[in-house]
Amino acid sequence: MKRFAAVALAAAALSSCATARVKAVPDIGVNDCAANASAALLSVDALQCWLPAPHGRWRTLSHDSHFDVLVVQAEAADLRDAVDVARAFAANQRETFSEILVYVREPAHADRIRTRRVRWTRTGGFETFDFRAPAGQ
Repeated sequence: MKRFAAVALAAAALSSCATARVKAVPDIGVNDCAANASAALLSVDALQCWLPAPHGRWRTLSHDSHFDVLVVQAEAADLRDAVDVARAFAANQRETFSEILVYVREPAHADRIRTRRVRWTRTGGFETFDFRAPAGQ
């Protein structure tokens, strides 16, 4: 019986460790996106609103196009979602652009700002690169 209790306790502990924890991100006056925003990520409806992500949520801060290259600035609760954000833009805009650069940053922290760039191209797929800069730069 003691062995069964120990196994049950260990299983419970492991399952709680494996549960994904979503980082809380303050709303800062930004609402969740309209239902159709994820289908038109370059639309006004998709700017400055929160979209769901596996580890929290994300939002587009800005986007620009230069010839056939799209450059997106975004903020996410967790940098692990950067590739998912880039995949959303690539799925949505792959016929229009030959290259998509998505710069995803975490909400600003006191000591450092981390940014992950995800680059998508038609021929090369996805690649990532991480930047770290002192806050305030």
